[in-house]
This record gives sequence, C-alpha cells and structure tokens, in this order.
Amino acid sequence: MRKSKRFESMPVISLEEGQQIGHVKSLVVDPAGKKVAALIIEQKGWFKEQRFIPYHKVKSAGSDAITIEKTASVERAASLPDIVKLAREKVGVIGARLVAENGTLLGNVDEYYVDLATGTIAGLEFSGNLLNSFIKGRAFLDTIYVRTLGKEVVVITNEALDNIFKLDGGLQETVKNIRETTGHLWENTVQKTKDLGTTLNKSIEKVKKDIKAATNPEGEEALSADREKNEDPAAAGLSAVTTQKAGLEKNERIVENPPAQAGPPNEENRTPPPPQA
Repeated sequence: MRKSKRFESMPVISLEEGQQIGHVKSLVVDPAGKKVAALIIEQKGWFKEQRFIPYHKVKSAGSDAITIEKTASVERAASLPDIVKLAREKVGVIGARLVAENGTLLGNVDEYYVDLATGTIAGLEFSGNLLNSFIKGRAFLDTIYVRTLGKEVVVITNEALDNIFKLDGGLQETVKNIRETTGHLWENTVQKTKDLGTTLNKSIEKVKKDIKAATNPEGEEALSADREKNEDPAAAGLSAVTTQKAGLEKNERIVENPPAQAGPPNEENRTPPPPQA
C-alpha cells in the first residue's frame, strides 16, 4: 500500500522507449468502485497537455518512479470520457467528513491508501472528534467498512466504530479495546468517588451532632457524660494511686516523729531547795 500523496510528482518512465514521459500531477478516484481510476500526467514542453494513464495500464508503481509498457499507454482526454467525467467531479476523498450510518461524526479524512497492484483504495486515515475523545492522534479504517465515498462526506457502517485502529508510533489498537479499558477505569473511578462521598457524609453527620450538643444544654450534659465515659481508665487509676501514696507518706511521718509524753523533770535541771537556817 501507498499513501495517495506519495504518487504526486513521481516520474513516469516508458519501458519500451526508455524515456521519461512526464510526472504524476494527481489521481482520479472512482467513488463507486472505491479505487483509483487513472493517473493524471503532466508532460514536459511548452504546450503541456493534460493526459491520463488508466491505472490498469500501470506496469509498476515503484518507490522512485511509475513505469508503463510504452508511450501509447498515455491517452488523451478525448479517448477517455468516463475518466474525464470522474476528474471533473473531483471526488478527492481527502478533506471529506467521515460519518457513520447512525449519524456519528468521526472527523475528516486526511489521507487514503492505495493498493499498488490493483489501484483499489485499501483504507482511510483520519483524525477528528472521536480521536480526541479516545485516542488523541490519527486512526486507520479499512474500506470494507466504507459504504459510500462522496465528494463531501464518506459514509461508513456502524460496525466501523468498533474496528477503527489508532496509529501512534506503529502501535495499533482498536477503539473497541480502548472503550473497554476506559470503561473499566471509569467504573473504578465512580466507585471510589462513591466510597469517598460516604465517608465524608459520615464525618459531616458527626460534626453536626457535636455542634447540636454544644448549643443545647441538655445535649451538652449528655455530651459531657459521654466524654466522662470515654475517659482513659488508666488516667483514673493513676489518680487513685497518687492519693493512696500521699496517705502512706503522711503515716510514715507520724511514726518517725511521735508526740512528746509527760514525765518526771530531769534531775540535772532540778532547782535545789533553799538552805535551812
């Protein structure tokens, strides 16, 4: 296959005469047959007459030149009325809108591929609305899914929507597979969003209850009671131990320093009686 634009300006060589006849100016498309009907040749010289080579007379479409068997393969417009009619209709394919039977607009045709052996249009390359949504880039569609090649619109079947290949650095993947992958990702995103919403709703309800309790005296008492119930039991136990320890320390001080007891006065400090006369 070859892109249609690559035919332009290619030299045309006659094998029998061994000379260049001219070069390819453009292609004539047969929309009903979905094929290239002829090559429009521009010849050398001052009087450049437009001539045609019916595609079935092309010997070979090489990488560097188009070859024909002999110069007689190049024909005047007067001898090819059907091809001239197609040329005047100017069904170029490129630039046409790509629309499915169900009314889906996929975009615009950027290029079409030609089977070198037969001239049949093998596929369309396009970009546009659907690509921006799913692929971001260019895509390829086989012409078996093309219903009508029109001058302004190319109509494709509904089945084509699941058989479009994206073209991204040689990687090909159908839009159907992309849709399935995107669908799974979307479902996971929706579920995670729902879970997050449920969690947020629960948090909001709790905040509302706390605000209501704080503004209502009865609710405040209930909230205080709940808070007392939820106090750390370890903290309460620590307070009791501290109180008990303080009592023990007080008892020890009493034992170490007993109160003074009444008894006879000390003989050393006793006042002697006065002398007798």
